[in-house]
Amino acid sequence: MARKRITLALAKGRIFNDTLTLLEKSGISIKKIDKKSRELIFKLDELTILSCKPSDVPKYVELGAADCGIVGSDCIAESQCDIYEPLSLNFGHCKMIVAIKKNQKFEFKAGKEVKIATKYPNIASEYFKKKKMIPEIIYLNGSVELAPLIGLSDVIVDITETGETIRKNNLKIIDTVMSIAAKFIVNKRSYRTLSNEIQSLSGSIKK
Repeated sequence: MARKRITLALAKGRIFNDTLTLLEKSGISIKKIDKKSRELIFKLDELTILSCKPSDVPKYVELGAADCGIVGSDCIAESQCDIYEPLSLNFGHCKMIVAIKKNQKFEFKAGKEVKIATKYPNIASEYFKKKKMIPEIIYLNGSVELAPLIGLSDVIVDITETGETIRKNNLKIIDTVMSIAAKFIVNKRSYRTLSNEIQSLSGSIKK
């Protein structure tokens, strides 16, 4: 019986090259994937690859546009999508942090209002609510480090690998919200209907 083709959504950007390396090491030919191409769909031997904006990958998987995906756990947490997360992968490591101006003091105090600049409104809001604080989210899509420097926010919530960008912008890290890594995620219906194919794929990339 012929194997069914499955659709795999891959996050462009930070983890894309590592993801392709993982697929190649797993015995999957990636020759048809042109990193410089503007194409968004690539047909491999047994896979259809969707090249997606990272924040969209969990939604594509949840809605069944893709059977499975590889994306950072930050995007999964922020999306709040109803999906399976059967496998953590050994790349894409970084952390989500809270940072303030270098010369500023900050107190985590219950009932205190706090202005937060971030690309991750759901994660940031939940984090500060757990601290029993009152979050005011300022959604920014880039250069969030600028916000506290010009008085737009009290803190930022953002991801960092080394902390270098934080330090170069006269900010300091005061807490870690979560550790981040790439994950293999699966649509719940596909997990049932394509279980053999998906387990075969997850097994090969797990090695």
